[in-house]
Amino acid sequence: MITGCKVLDDFMTGFNSRISLKWARTLNYPHVRVAGSEVIVWSTPEDYAKANDLQQFAKTGWNHSQWDWRRLVQSSDDKLHFLVQFSRYNDAGKPVAAYESLYILTKKNNRWGVQARSSFASIAIPGAAF
Repeated sequence: MITGCKVLDDFMTGFNSRISLKWARTLNYPHVRVAGSEVIVWSTPEDYAKANDLQQFAKTGWNHSQWDWRRLVQSSDDKLHFLVQFSRYNDAGKPVAAYESLYILTKKNNRWGVQARSSFASIAIPGAAF
């Protein structure tokens, strides 16, 4: 559980940094996001960073996100399934939305990362992971 929470914390820290490549490096590849009826797959951290400009996302009114809760629901030596909820906040620090999601973490090449996410979060920017 501690390993998984650390991976999720690194993911959120990378996201909130607004440095797309830093965020991309918290993932394992190929990385998959399912949101609504859309499934997007990125092959490399560079592809992911290029498709996910966090500065552009901030222009939608997003300032930062944080975990509301995380629950480990399945685990093995090289895979963890977390049910999570995160909230998005605006520049005034007010929550604007909360979303439940499933995050799948994997251990590849002796490194843990987020491999896939299925979210009820809306797609703020088509083709992006947010």
